[in-house]
Amino acid sequence: MQPCIRRHRDKRRRTHGDPSARGTSPDAPLLAAFPVPADLHIHSTASDGTLSPTELVELARAEGIETIAVSDHDSVDGVASAMSAGAALGVDVIPAVELSAETDGRSVHILGYFVDHADEGLLAHLATLRQTRLDRARELVRVLADAGYAVSLDDVLARTAGGSVGRAHIARALVDAGHVPTTGAAFDRLIGRGKPFYVAKPVASPGSVIATIKGAGGLAVLAHPSVSGAEDLIERFRHDGLDGIEVFHAQQGPSDRERLLAVATRFEMAITGGSDFHGPGEGRTRLGDGGLTDEALRSFMRFAASRTGRRS
Repeated sequence: MQPCIRRHRDKRRRTHGDPSARGTSPDAPLLAAFPVPADLHIHSTASDGTLSPTELVELARAEGIETIAVSDHDSVDGVASAMSAGAALGVDVIPAVELSAETDGRSVHILGYFVDHADEGLLAHLATLRQTRLDRARELVRVLADAGYAVSLDDVLARTAGGSVGRAHIARALVDAGHVPTTGAAFDRLIGRGKPFYVAKPVASPGSVIATIKGAGGLAVLAHPSVSGAEDLIERFRHDGLDGIEVFHAQQGPSDRERLLAVATRFEMAITGGSDFHGPGEGRTRLGDGGLTDEALRSFMRFAASRTGRRS
């Protein structure tokens, strides 16, 4: 299924904050009201989300969001079912993935849009990452148990519903075992980067990840660069073939958006946005936070058509 843009049936969108103030912002035409037409960054049970791909599509329809991208961490296992549900429910689903990378000791995430989720090169890359994630989960469970924070690896893996295991699954197990009150506390106190029990996972370089995405026919977009402290890497990644920037994100504020929008415009890069939604109760975001307006979505689809041949 090739995603297209529909005319949105529900025009009763309410803006966040003062509408008159929004008109003075340099990115005002791109700032989304709610419900947004598109949320291009969401996670399902194929990685560390709590809703299945079909449930995400159902929620998008209920919220009036007509275009989504199920962009699971290092997994495309949910793409086919999301696209099938989208076709049945009238929600456009863009095949996507969020791949882990690291450079100079810094973790970055790169989104791949319009990827061929059956591409052999992409699947081989994901198979390696899946094993890497399992190895890290096993080591995390071990070091936590040694320190008195016992959780069962079997319990952690059962939470993945057959998807790719991540630290979020371990965080939920820690909460249920009574070791911490919330998943946020698990990251802040125990397993987040720089915390006592953080275990790194070996991942590919950004250049290699970008090449994998483009080899699968996709667009490579740097995820939440302000959140991950990667703004200074954009120009370097552009020379590696990076196509776009996630300008709009639930955790990137107005000043972040303004800077990123200026960079994307200067380099003629694609502009994307999304909530980074992981499910109800997982953080403060809801589906649609940080999404795209009609105008921004049309611009992204035109860019995609020019680079991948997808129709806009």
